[in-house]
Amino acid sequence: MRAVRLAFQIAAVYIGTVVGAGFASGQEVYQFFGRFGAWGFLGICVATGLFAWWGYRLLELGAECRARSFQDVTARALPRWLARGIDALVIAMLLGTTTAMLAGTGALFREQLGLPYGLGVLCAMAFAAMTTAFGIRGLFGANAVIVPALCIFAVGLALASVSDPSHRSAILHLHTANGSIASAILSALLYAAMNVGLSIGVLVPLGGRIGERRALRQGSALGAVGLGCLLAAVTITLAAHAPDAYRYAVPMGRIAATYPRVVAVLFIAVLFGEIYSTLVGNLYGLLGERLATQKKRLAAAGMVLATCAAFTAFGFRAIVQYGYTAFGWIALWFLTLLTLARRPLKLP
Repeated sequence: MRAVRLAFQIAAVYIGTVVGAGFASGQEVYQFFGRFGAWGFLGICVATGLFAWWGYRLLELGAECRARSFQDVTARALPRWLARGIDALVIAMLLGTTTAMLAGTGALFREQLGLPYGLGVLCAMAFAAMTTAFGIRGLFGANAVIVPALCIFAVGLALASVSDPSHRSAILHLHTANGSIASAILSALLYAAMNVGLSIGVLVPLGGRIGERRALRQGSALGAVGLGCLLAAVTITLAAHAPDAYRYAVPMGRIAATYPRVVAVLFIAVLFGEIYSTLVGNLYGLLGERLATQKKRLAAAGMVLATCAAFTAFGFRAIVQYGYTAFGWIALWFLTLLTLARRPLKLP
């Protein structure tokens, strides 16, 4: 029973770390899957398999090393010079996606609430810093409610789109106007690599903290299936409302606005929650479990968030479209090194 409970907790943290502003807004899902039409669903299947395999491998490496941060694994699995280079790349990627999450909150406040962009950034900073102060307890708590809420919302919108005859026709007549099957599979590979790579700061210390292989394996599989279902649900919803929704930085917000007001309000709450959970995951990845007191974790989280906030002026759409693709290539390289390396790990 304990292993099952741990597996669900791992799956919730995995999903919550991957699903942030880009995913829940629809912008990221469109860039990597939706624009390929019917081939996008094949890409989702490929990404789901990679999520399960790569996710478990990182959790397993964390358990083997009894890791407290991702640096513990890179230091023991790779030569020193290479480990330092990968550590620097992972930190840069985590800082980049933290910037994207803050920018996503600003876009949400501006487009959906009519409030200042900067106010959204400040709210996200405050909530994330306070939660990070509680370490792994804050990470589990942040995802326990947010992930189920996102699943209900995403699946609900997909079912509503399928049940509407006018939207159903658009879904059933998907075409591949913007790429081939090879392009769709490559995009899925980069998407999975980027998100698993960005989750390394959470998955590795999580594996080190839990250590039970059965729970790690089941949690990775559950998380991967959950992510695949969410990707499919969001892709169906986007296809049903194309091309109007794609003119917005937050296309799912535009779609939610076409339904009764309560749906739009629920979407805003869910999207903010997902941005928040990913921010917490990124901060946990950057800070790990090394800072012993809440005050030190709060201060460190505040410094990281303030640094990232300075770069939100680039805009949410640009960060997702260009930054995430670059992160995908980088993550694919270092995940290949980590997961296929045969060098024996040096235990602490």
